[in-house]
Amino acid sequence: MINDTTPSKQPTTTEKFLIFTIQERLYTLPSSMINEVAVYDKAYPLPLLPEYVKGIINRYSVPYALIDLGLFMLKTPSALSKVVVLKESVDKVAFMIDDVVDIVDVPLEHILKVEQGTENQDASVVIEASFEWHEMDVFILSIREIINRIKKDFEA
Repeated sequence: MINDTTPSKQPTTTEKFLIFTIQERLYTLPSSMINEVAVYDKAYPLPLLPEYVKGIINRYSVPYALIDLGLFMLKTPSALSKVVVLKESVDKVAFMIDDVVDIVDVPLEHILKVEQGTENQDASVVIEASFEWHEMDVFILSIREIINRIKKDFEA
């Protein structure tokens, strides 16, 4: 009988992310929350909504509120380029982004959680974690925080 003292390698658990740009910064969402990425075509404006809500888009006869993440987080409009449509089970929301960069599998141990207060109204409030990719930081957006802020703005 051979005594093998080498530690057994456990499979690494990963999560798949869609990396995209907003004003030359890298952000991401878990791909499990995304229904599709589409080229921006047309939004139907609605009155009396926050400026970052560009209106409603129609995806396969389902209306989605279109949120300009550049305006929402950084106070500067995004390029009218691509739209990330969330799964209906998450919410009927789509996000305007500048462009898609990549789809990556990230080991869970490489994801660093971000601790913060909720008093702030800047982009950092909607960032829940980050990871390094090609020597650059990629920020994981919190869908829950984004939707909560949108709902608060709608109520105001």
